[in-house]
Amino acid sequence: MNRLLTAAAADIVSAAPQPSPAPGTFGLEPLHRHALIRTSNAELLRDLGSRLLGADRIDFRSANRFEAVVNLIELDSIGLAFGATSCDMVSDHRAADFIRVQIAMTGRAVSCARGEATDVTDQQIAVAPAGVPWQMACEGGHRRLTLRIEPQALRQRLAALVGVQPRADYAIGSAIPANDPHARSLLRLLDFLGTQLNEQDAAFPAAVYRELEEAVQVAFLCASRHRFRDALIDPAPMPDFGLVKRLEDYIEANWREPITIERLVREAGVSARSIFRVFERVRGYSPIAFAKSVRLRRAHEMLRSGDPSVTVAAAAAACNFANPGHFARYYRATFGELPSVTMARAERS
Repeated sequence: MNRLLTAAAADIVSAAPQPSPAPGTFGLEPLHRHALIRTSNAELLRDLGSRLLGADRIDFRSANRFEAVVNLIELDSIGLAFGATSCDMVSDHRAADFIRVQIAMTGRAVSCARGEATDVTDQQIAVAPAGVPWQMACEGGHRRLTLRIEPQALRQRLAALVGVQPRADYAIGSAIPANDPHARSLLRLLDFLGTQLNEQDAAFPAAVYRELEEAVQVAFLCASRHRFRDALIDPAPMPDFGLVKRLEDYIEANWREPITIERLVREAGVSARSIFRVFERVRGYSPIAFAKSVRLRRAHEMLRSGDPSVTVAAAAAACNFANPGHFARYYRATFGELPSVTMARAERS
């Protein structure tokens, strides 16, 4: 094991609370609908960890009394996982084809890649690159979210944002301060995504998946440390104001489909930074907010139609709203009444 991680693991073990938490104390975890591992058997965890998580080695302290939980969902270009163990643990993992973003919910861990150890706490997010072995040491009771990001999709997103194709080996820093405003935006977005994935029995509409994945990637690029970060955050040159109307017409014509950054950049011929800046200057909102308003208007038309086959849930799904409760809140803020009221009035007329 890397000496940095060995020292960190020893530090964690010496600081860990005693006794170890008893099994069954994790409660209802994030992503509980997507359970991957739930066991109190150390050897079973080692076997599942090897086969499902690429772990070459998993060592425990007080392994005779523990619980381990891993929940995982993988979307097209990102994945989101929750992990927790009731005892101190050190694990070595094979190289993976995704970037790992480790976010502490409670407790402390240490992530190590390329000989660099990074604390995972409520003050700091750790980033481990793709394509290299990775190790982790965590104290008993540590709970964390892990965001997985496909590197090629991230490079494509970055190229669309800054208008420059980054090299395949562009470096991303191993640590993100958790109190950074862009990091807080990323955490809020992941909390929203995790809540949706916990609440929904049915799959999201495809456009919702695409837009949420893109939003997560953009938030991560703005929060992480790399040489393109200033270009993402600093103001961009202002394009012609007529671009706003052209893109609004494009969104109106394609509202059923995912409104992604790449599509807007291709249509506009300018960088994503310029698009968002001119929308904010001219309209006071983003193109994504405009797409939401278009979809709300389409839902309003559906509910006013009097068609007996149209329900509130059906209108929400048809217009790419993943959560009927959130749809109802957005609808009321826009039209001054709940969608059920609109539908009932149409049925009476």
